[in-house]
Amino acid sequence: MEAKMLMLGLAVCLLLGNHVAALVQELDQRFLDQWKEGSWLVEFYAPWCGHCKKLEPIFQQVALALKHTEVKVAKLDCTQYSHVASEFDVRGFPTIKFFSNERNYTHRSDRTKDDILEFVHRVNGPAVRKLTSIGKFNDVASEHSDVAFFVYVSNQDPHADLFEKYSAVAEEKRVFTYFYAGEQKILPQEVKLTAVPTILVFKDRTYFEYEAPDSVATMSSVQSWVNGERYPAFPKISGGNINEMADLGKYLVIVVVEEVKERKTPSTR
Repeated sequence: MEAKMLMLGLAVCLLLGNHVAALVQELDQRFLDQWKEGSWLVEFYAPWCGHCKKLEPIFQQVALALKHTEVKVAKLDCTQYSHVASEFDVRGFPTIKFFSNERNYTHRSDRTKDDILEFVHRVNGPAVRKLTSIGKFNDVASEHSDVAFFVYVSNQDPHADLFEKYSAVAEEKRVFTYFYAGEQKILPQEVKLTAVPTILVFKDRTYFEYEAPDSVATMSSVQSWVNGERYPAFPKISGGNINEMADLGKYLVIVVVEEVKERKTPSTR
């Protein structure tokens, strides 16, 4: 009886495992024509790659989490279709990319289920998200309490010159953080502005305002300011983001620590 129950359990696990694996489509050269249709989360891998093998069960869980969304989850064997990988500038394995609206974005953070899903959430939607009330702002501030996020503030035409520059930078940098826009009334009373329209970054329990050089907002100055402010004061460095931090143009002080779980002391009676 116990042997039958064990065999049944193994069969169920096998069926579930096959079901999850089936959620990840295997791509071929036809993807060169398919990628502009809909939204795709794709892992570019090599069968011999140890990091790819480690990612496989995690990527299957990501596929399961995205099962009831419009995002199609897939993978492509770069040893068989190297010309496809080259077309999308894949230079290492595994590389995870998101394709939507004829654009593609590369995941550059840790390869955990939560990090990959967070990446999908950032890039699958508008580059600039609308905030309509102070309640919505407070929700966003609570959700992003440990990271930096940006808000364009204007009581005028949302298609003003500064907003156009902000939107272009948001489209480029959305893989790293979130960008929002709203009227001045959505901000808490303690937030004091020197000008409207303007751009704010909220991080480290405070905020900073963009200052245009010589009072003239340029594309390069907006890009430089956003790039320099997109991390909090003490971000966690990983293999996925260390190169990005090195490009900030700031001095980096790196503290190396070993994470040790607290041990429970046995109680004595």
